[in-house]
Amino acid sequence: LTAMVDAGLLVRFRVAGLWAGVDVDPARGTGREVSERLLERRVLVKDTHGQTVRIAPPLVISREDLDWALDQLEDTLR
Repeated sequence: LTAMVDAGLLVRFRVAGLWAGVDVDPARGTGREVSERLLERRVLVKDTHGQTVRIAPPLVISREDLDWALDQLEDTLR
């Protein structure tokens, strides 16, 4: 997520364990639009307040699946 902030894809993010709230750059769409584009890629997230997307994977997710989901987020924002 830090790399996505550095690349200008995200404004900022907050994490607690596996939970993350990411604030999308408004030029990349609303949280709702990003959530819908991720759903098309088979990644379930929840839009919250305007530009924020909540990522809450299950505790049993594999590292490979988590990396794949974050790759989908990055591709969607590009």
